[in-house]
Amino acid sequence: MRWLVLVVLAGCGSYSTYRTTRIVPPGKTEWLFGAQAAGAAAPGAGAAPLPEFAVAARRGIGDRYEVQANGTILPVRALETGSIELAGKARLVEHGRWSLAAGAAAGYRIAQSGGAYVEGVHVAVLVIGAVELGRHQLVFSLDAGYQRWYSSGARPVSIPFAGESLGFLWQIGKRWALLPEVGVANTPTPNFMTQDSRLFHAGIAALWTR
Repeated sequence: MRWLVLVVLAGCGSYSTYRTTRIVPPGKTEWLFGAQAAGAAAPGAGAAPLPEFAVAARRGIGDRYEVQANGTILPVRALETGSIELAGKARLVEHGRWSLAAGAAAGYRIAQSGGAYVEGVHVAVLVIGAVELGRHQLVFSLDAGYQRWYSSGARPVSIPFAGESLGFLWQIGKRWALLPEVGVANTPTPNFMTQDSRLFHAGIAALWTR
């Protein structure tokens, strides 16, 4: 059970999801509230999704930089999870409707199931590209990172990963937006069924700038 929990958790967490190249205006804070499902899939053997709630706060620093704090939670008795992540983003290039940004993130995750605890840390870097569609934005990003998982009575497990995501920022009004996003990543770390795994994420978030 502990190994199964670890495999599922490998695809979860924040990892600076719900991406966009836009920067929150200086002195403003953008709040994010999301619902998502993430986890790991063994090629040819099915997937193991795990639902979670996400919350984040983004703060603009100047015209091109942004800092962010993310958190996720799953408060169910069979499997309780939580995570926290700190991240930063810089808008690098703008050309007409096209823009490019880069970011980095580091975080911690803990899960409890049947009295057993699993803990993990991660780092990630990402490159985000977007095209403006009127007041909306289509977003495509690439990311790569490293996870390290610990559990009492078991050896630590390392999970390097690299993947991509696709999202659509639907700007409803001046302060409100919706952002659905899907992403996948591959890792060479074997799971309990196959010699490699595919991590995935799908969710939708509401963004409010104040």
